[in-house]
Amino acid sequence: MLFFTSELKTYNIHAADGVMGKVKDLYFDDEKWAIRYAIVDTRKWLPGRRVLLSPSSFITLNENDKHLEVEYDKEKVRNSPSISEESAVSKDVEDSLIGYYGWSRYWTGNMLWGSNDRPLAQFPPAEEPQPEVFDQQLEAQSQYNLRSEDETIEFKVHADDGKIGTVADMVFDSEYWKLRYLVVQDSETYTKEQYFVYHTDQIESVDWFERDIYIKGTLAETKNVTKYNSKDMILTSISRSNRP
Repeated sequence: MLFFTSELKTYNIHAADGVMGKVKDLYFDDEKWAIRYAIVDTRKWLPGRRVLLSPSSFITLNENDKHLEVEYDKEKVRNSPSISEESAVSKDVEDSLIGYYGWSRYWTGNMLWGSNDRPLAQFPPAEEPQPEVFDQQLEAQSQYNLRSEDETIEFKVHADDGKIGTVADMVFDSEYWKLRYLVVQDSETYTKEQYFVYHTDQIESVDWFERDIYIKGTLAETKNVTKYNSKDMILTSISRSNRP
């Protein structure tokens, strides 16, 4: 199913022994645009810690009750590698989390989730790679950078010959946890809601420093698509268009 990332950040996260907190942000990689971690606001029970959970630890996304269920209890999360709220999520941090939880190394192999193609699959314990394999993994890992969904909202979106608008939301699928679409508010109609939707495959390049996203095509071509006067019908519309 398709969901807005903004909606996911209103969901509670349910550990095996109770509510853990809410989704505070999402980190995605800038190569395949897959959500690699949910950042959890753990509130008072685990202050001063940044908790990252891979989608491979998710069990269900409950749309009716607005919660995301994970397979761990709070003690498992409490004993995970400590990441301060101020520190960056470095490659060493990722490796420590993967080693602790046994998640798949998503940057290996040709599939979206490394050697496993489904983040919701139950992964076997990670095996210690041989030295030459480990070197290859490090080289592949260096090609990926994690980006914040929260910080990407309001990036300027451009066609080849002008500005289209700004990122208002993103759409992901709950099977592969990949960002599929950008929801862009038209720059000419800030006094009222009007949105365009672009598949992430249409992205030509991103300037992460200047906060600019470039979509393939001219302004005339990129605006010659369905316009939405509210976000309410976007998911229904694109879900219908993706049916066989």
